[in-house]
Amino acid sequence: MIDLHEEEHVDHLIDQLMNENKIHAFIFVVRLGQLTDADKMGLEWLQRVFGDKVLQFVMILFTYEREEETDTVIDDLKKNPVLEQLLEKCGGRYQTCNKMMNSQSEMRDLMKKIEHLFHENNWQCYTGQMVNTASMKRKKLENSKC
Repeated sequence: MIDLHEEEHVDHLIDQLMNENKIHAFIFVVRLGQLTDADKMGLEWLQRVFGDKVLQFVMILFTYEREEETDTVIDDLKKNPVLEQLLEKCGGRYQTCNKMMNSQSEMRDLMKKIEHLFHENNWQCYTGQMVNTASMKRKKLENSKC
């Protein structure tokens, strides 16, 4: 459980990030074939902090060590309902990439998919206003629970 001081610090960092930038995409990195509880909670955290609207800006990046692992993505999706649900939450958007991220073709493909995502979102970025709206909703919910 995060204490109040840590949560305020995270909120401050997010405010700083959002006031200085417009975000085209959130890249959610997951080790291929090793979906952990932390990975599942990471997407939930992103959604809780940035609001449900953030999911339309999320691209999942599956990393792998050996080239043959990329062939297992579809198999992993079919075998793992949690992974399939995670992907579904993000509109089915994903890319695979060597964990060293040193393949120019994979990086080009990732950039093309991010550009496509940006176009899908009608050239709209995730903005500070969106995170402020999500933050206000979260605080109202927390206050109503108290």
